[in-house]
Amino acid sequence: MATTTRTAKNGTAKQRPVFAKAYFPVQVAVFEHSNDGRRNYSVKLTRSFRRDEESEWETTEYLGPQDLLPAARLLGEAYEAIAARQDEAYRERQDGSDIGSRDQF
Repeated sequence: MATTTRTAKNGTAKQRPVFAKAYFPVQVAVFEHSNDGRRNYSVKLTRSFRRDEESEWETTEYLGPQDLLPAARLLGEAYEAIAARQDEAYRERQDGSDIGSRDQF
């Protein structure tokens, strides 16, 4: 499950990603959410940029043609990370249900 941290600005809880990776300037982050006991995932894909050499770094969800291949690779890795977490959750559920069925014999 994703963990939360306190932000320094307003003290509200902020969720940290369960998976994050970057091929500069493109980044991907996977967040895990629990809903009715089920795990759901959301993916955030961003690109870093600066308006000029002296400005602060900013992020956008818009990609240029040169960002497409790194974004595709990052999304593939995010997919694999989610699939691994889903497989792990499935095995945990199966192991839990096997224990109860063994007790019946």
